[in-house]
Amino acid sequence: MLVREAIDHLLSGACPSIQYRVRSEVLREPASTREMVRLQEQILQDDTVKKIISSQQPDGWLGTCFHHDGGAEIGIRLLREMGVNRHHPVIVKALEAMSGSDETFARELFRVGRILDRKGLGGSYLIRAVIFAYAGREDRPFVKEEVERALEVFGAVTTVESVSEVVEEYRGRLVFRPDAKWPSIYHLRLLAFTRSWRTPHNREMVAKSIRRLVKISPIPNIYLRHNSQLIAPCAAFMDNFNPHISSLGAKGWMMWFHRMELLSRLGVVELVPELCAQVNSLAEMLTAGGGRFAERMSHPYFTKWTAYFGLALEKDWKSPARCIFDLTFRSALILRYSQCEDWPPTG
Repeated sequence: MLVREAIDHLLSGACPSIQYRVRSEVLREPASTREMVRLQEQILQDDTVKKIISSQQPDGWLGTCFHHDGGAEIGIRLLREMGVNRHHPVIVKALEAMSGSDETFARELFRVGRILDRKGLGGSYLIRAVIFAYAGREDRPFVKEEVERALEVFGAVTTVESVSEVVEEYRGRLVFRPDAKWPSIYHLRLLAFTRSWRTPHNREMVAKSIRRLVKISPIPNIYLRHNSQLIAPCAAFMDNFNPHISSLGAKGWMMWFHRMELLSRLGVVELVPELCAQVNSLAEMLTAGGGRFAERMSHPYFTKWTAYFGLALEKDWKSPARCIFDLTFRSALILRYSQCEDWPPTG
C-alpha cells in the first residue's frame, strides 16, 4: 500500500489544516517545530476560524446556542477539525463557559436532552462531554461519568441478538422498550476521543459490541417514546456498520468516512473482521490511485458543517484536487488509527 505517497501528496499542496494534522496525527510531529508553528499561524488566519473566534461572547460562549447551527458545539468541533491548538485561549474560555449547570449549556436541548440522558440514549450531558473530549479534556468529572455511561451502553449491546429485543411498535414507528440502552453517535464519538477507558477488558467488550452492531446491520430508525411524544436519538451514521463499499454513493461515503474514522480511533478494527475488510478495501483504493483517494465526490454532507455532518477542510470542492486532498486525508487518518498492515509508514 502506497501510504508514504499519500502523505507526500498531502504535504505537497493540501491546505494548512490538513498539513498540520498530517504532521501531528500521522507523523507525530511536535507542535513546537518551526513548520508546525508556521502552519498554526496560517490556520488562525483562515476565514472560517476567524469567524468562529469572533463569535465568542463576553462570558466565553461561542455563538448563540449549544447544539444547533452557529452554536458552541459546532464551533469547537470545527476549530479542532481545522487544527486549532486545544490550548488556544478561545477554546479554553469556551469550555469554561460550558462547565456549569444545565442552564449554562443545555439551552435549546434542556428538556429533550435531559430525557435522552435519563434513558441512557445520550442527550445534552453526553454532547457536552464529547465537546470536552474533542479538546482533550477528559479529566473533568462530568466527562468521566459520561465515559462510564457510554461503556454501559455498549456493554448492553453485547447481549442483543436482534433489534427486536430492544424495540416495540408504536403508531407505526419503532420505539425503544422502556429499559433499552442503545448507542448514539455521541457515545461512539466520546469513546473515540478519550483514552482513560482503554483497558484490555473494555477493548474486547467494545469490540464485541461493534461485532453485534455489524451482525444486525442495517439498523432501522428507532425513536424514544416519552408519553405520547416521539424523540429521535442522535443516530446519524449508526445505521449500517457493514455496508458494501463498492455500492456507496457520495452520501454513503460521507457517512462511512465519519463512522470508520471513529471506529478506527477506538482501536478495535483488528478485532472486527468486517471492519478489517472495509479498511483493506480502502487501502486497495489508495494503492490503485497511486496513494490518493481518486474518486471525486460531491454532496452537502461533506462541505456543510453541522453537529452531525461536515468533513471538508479544503475551501473549494469545485476543484477536483481540493476534494481529493480531503478524501485522501480522511483515508490516511483511518489507516493510521486502525493500525492496519503497513502502518506506520517508514522512511
